[in-house]
Amino acid sequence: MSIDTFTLSPDTTVLDVISRYRQTEDVFKRYDTVAGECICCRALFESLDDVAKRYGLDRDQFLSDLEAAINIR
Repeated sequence: MSIDTFTLSPDTTVLDVISRYRQTEDVFKRYDTVAGECICCRALFESLDDVAKRYGLDRDQFLSDLEAAINIR
């Protein structure tokens, strides 16, 4: 039996998050309105940190919202 050792961090890519935790799609959609475009379409291979910088997001809040969606806190 394998233990999933996935850890959400600023270096995690959007693809890693969305592919493992489909329930985070709603979080990304909420942030799309702030970004002005679809984050999953335009920044799929970028790190969460780069996404936050690119779109002027509060990185800590962004990560917290994703963590809440996947219940790893």
